[in-house]
Amino acid sequence: MSTPSSERDELIAAILRATAAFGTARGAHAQAVAERLGLAATDVDVLQALALEGPLPVGRLGELTSLTTGAATRMVDRLEQAGYVRRVPDPADRRRVIVAPVAERVAVVMGAFDPIDQAARDVLADYGPEALSDVRAYLESCLEALRGAAAPVVDADGEAVQTGGGTVAAPVASATAGRLVFVTGAPKVSISSDASLGADLYRARFAGAIPSARVRDGVITIRFPRFAWFDWRVRVGDNRLEASTHWRRDTTDVVLNSALPWRVEFRGGVSSLAADLRAVRLDALELSGGAGSVSLKLGTPVGIVPVRVSGGANDISMTRPAGTAVGLTVSGGYRSAKVDGTDSWHGGRVASAGADTAANRFEVQVSGGANRIAVSAG
Repeated sequence: MSTPSSERDELIAAILRATAAFGTARGAHAQAVAERLGLAATDVDVLQALALEGPLPVGRLGELTSLTTGAATRMVDRLEQAGYVRRVPDPADRRRVIVAPVAERVAVVMGAFDPIDQAARDVLADYGPEALSDVRAYLESCLEALRGAAAPVVDADGEAVQTGGGTVAAPVASATAGRLVFVTGAPKVSISSDASLGADLYRARFAGAIPSARVRDGVITIRFPRFAWFDWRVRVGDNRLEASTHWRRDTTDVVLNSALPWRVEFRGGVSSLAADLRAVRLDALELSGGAGSVSLKLGTPVGIVPVRVSGGANDISMTRPAGTAVGLTVSGGYRSAKVDGTDSWHGGRVASAGADTAANRFEVQVSGGANRIAVSAG
């Protein structure tokens, strides 16, 4: 038998789950509206704020949407050019400029939310005044608490710029495929997948050095501050190849929605990569710029799936399901390169049985030098 305390805890947990689910659903709808109108999701948030509260200073818009002042200014510039807002003198202080909505343009944005608002009105129609007052108090208190909590600062283009370690996410919206791109050198990165993300395209948690994370049309772009991540020492033959980072506590953990096919790209190298993509349909993995250690756990390929590592690497370990065909081509020096225990040879290709004619297979290409490469079934 449940105690009053446990019943209360269960009820609160249910309310929090429902609130989060509603926020996710509305966020996904807002993203879809933004894409249809050629706007960023944050643009839609700002236009809604202007429609509800009237003309506001740029600084206030930044506070409402967690934008930096510079990002808010750039956003207003873009919305003004598109005809959604205009800058006007503040009636209370003619020396100050405020941002006013252009009514007919903003009405189009607000109208896109009419179905959601009407559905909420239909639900609330059965609530009495006291219950409505409680709902209002709960939502207003939550909003105030959220504004005071540590959170990412969102760029005007939908870019989440973290101010400290934390979790970020973005809705799937209308995306039918995902693409994860690290455009600069990255520290220790782990990637996994989860079918239960539901409406979320991905979730990521950063510790240490904080990157910006931008999402548009299913493409996640992660950019770390541009500084020298790696101190490379190459080992080819009897020489040493080692990637060491000066920020060993920096980590990036990314969870992908496994309901979508994915491409993964590292364009500036990575200190170490551990990717468990067994539940993901992987269309391609590209790692350029070098790596320390690379550990890949892959699922069943659909078609010919390229896995390319260039720029030098210390240790590359890759597993795939038993019976899955794979070919390995290595260019540059290396100490050991094996597929299911069979050695490769310099400048050549080694493959599993039947890989040359298999319609579904992985094609692994490693260039730029490596210490050890091991491709196995597991």
